[in-house]
Amino acid sequence: MKKDMLEFRLHGRGGQGIVVAASIFAESVFLGGHFARAFSLFGAERRGAPVTAFIRAGSDRLMPRSRIYEPDYVVVFDSTIAGDTLVAGLKREGTMLINSDDSWVNRIPVGELKKAKARVYLIDAREIAWKHKLAIGSFPMVNTVMLGAIARISGLASPDDLITSIKKRVSASIDANIKAATDGFEMVKEVDSLAASYD
Repeated sequence: MKKDMLEFRLHGRGGQGIVVAASIFAESVFLGGHFARAFSLFGAERRGAPVTAFIRAGSDRLMPRSRIYEPDYVVVFDSTIAGDTLVAGLKREGTMLINSDDSWVNRIPVGELKKAKARVYLIDAREIAWKHKLAIGSFPMVNTVMLGAIARISGLASPDDLITSIKKRVSASIDANIKAATDGFEMVKEVDSLAASYD
């Protein structure tokens, strides 16, 4: 781990499994030999309402319990959430991960990201969730896909530790969720054109 503590802020909507995802990732980080804490912030408790979750990971057992205002990583589970709000507080040379196909690049708040010299990654988690039949009605469950992508770009959790944690905390469609996490790990990609424009 490059820093003593890394902080993640996750943005999504109720029903996408964002709170469960934060807990799974924290546990997989712990299995890898670091300390981690996950917690969440709810608005209205209904499907589709905005949800924010937080993860801290580091080498020290003692960690703040406050919200994270200046994250190293911003993870966007739903690309319909307003862009400027998501980027707020992102640390210089921080990282943003977005659940979207390539079309969302046109809606990224490029000015703010350039100012932060942020790295931006995309993963089409909706498409992967549909592929593995991970949905509740017409609502794709993207959490395990996003977990694989977070593990890959952060380097904090190995695929094996992530799978172990998924098996412990996910009660349905376990094989499909493991395949989705593996796809997330393998298919996440950096927006190279944005990074190149910083030079």
